[in-house]
Amino acid sequence: MLTMENQKSFFNKQTTLLEKWIDESIPFDKKCQISIENFKVKTYVNTIINGVELCKEKIANRTYIGYIDPFIQSTTGSNFSPVISRINAGLDQFYKCLNEEMVADLRYFNSLDLEVDSLRSQLETQKTQFLNEIDRLSKEYYYADHINAILGVYTELDDVTNLQCDYLELLEKCEGLETELSKSKIMSNNFESV
Repeated sequence: MLTMENQKSFFNKQTTLLEKWIDESIPFDKKCQISIENFKVKTYVNTIINGVELCKEKIANRTYIGYIDPFIQSTTGSNFSPVISRINAGLDQFYKCLNEEMVADLRYFNSLDLEVDSLRSQLETQKTQFLNEIDRLSKEYYYADHINAILGVYTELDDVTNLQCDYLELLEKCEGLETELSKSKIMSNNFESV
């Protein structure tokens, strides 16, 4: 009975520990959500940069066949190129940081996933052990109950045997008394005849 209580206690402790780890993983899930949001921002920034590049190309295109306004060409080259270069450099750095964060987050979540799988496996093993223990105990209980029933039959047989022995003893006493009674009748008849 102690082992069953110990296993129940161990099972409850493991369940509580798993719930605690799941609760601890929630903030990291939120951090991953933030990384996903950062990725979306990066995508939006890329869209803006592509739009700027398209505008630059449109402005730089010949306004009419064979002629590009030198003012427009120099303005777009001098004004947009440094800004676009700065934006591209910032985006490259942002990409790099985001990729590093995403890799770290993925590694962490993979380790959590492995840990959860391990805990699930342990819980399944403990559940199987617990069910096997319950099965074993119920078989023992059934066996003990069956033995008690058999012993009860033997006890009843012992009672019947004891009653039979008592009956035989009483029968022997009765036969002895009958013998004595017949002897005493014979003697009394002998005395009467004298």
